[in-house]
Amino acid sequence: MARFLKIILLAVLVSLAGCVNMNRIRVTSVHVDSITPVGFRAVSVAASVSLSNGSAGFSVYDVEGTVKNRSREIGEFAFEPVEVRARTSGTYSVTGQLSLSQGVSVLDLLSMAQNMDMDDFTMDISLKVKAKGGAPRKFAIKDIPVRDVINIMKTRTV
Repeated sequence: MARFLKIILLAVLVSLAGCVNMNRIRVTSVHVDSITPVGFRAVSVAASVSLSNGSAGFSVYDVEGTVKNRSREIGEFAFEPVEVRARTSGTYSVTGQLSLSQGVSVLDLLSMAQNMDMDDFTMDISLKVKAKGGAPRKFAIKDIPVRDVINIMKTRTV
C-alpha cells in the first residue's frame, strides 16, 4: 500500500515538468509517514518528500486524479497544496486522500498492493502550478503508465 501511494506522489512530481526547470529538481526521498483509514471507502496519507530545488520557488495546488488497474477505476486521489522554496534542499509534508471507487473494497486494494504489477496501472492527474512571480498553469495528463513514472523517477532520484 505504501509503495502504491509513493507512486502517486512521484507521478505528481513528474507532472511538474514545463512549469519550472525540472532538470534542477532532484527528489532525494519519499517516505510514507502514515496511512489512516477514513471510514470504509478511503484512506488518508501523510508523506515526507525530500527534494533539492535548484530552480525558482513554486506552489502546487488543486492536485487530483484517478488511479486505474487494467482500465478499471480504483479510486480518486487529492492532495493538499504544497509550497516549494527556491534554491533550497528540504523536506516537505504532503497530505492527501485516496477515495475508493464504487465496487472496490479495502480488501481489493490490499490484494492489488500485494500482487502489484506496474504494467496494469495507469493514472490521470490534473494540477495547477504557480512559479513564484509567474502566472498559474494548469496541467492535465491522462493515462500515465505507472511504470513510466517509476522509470523517470529512478533517473531523477539521488
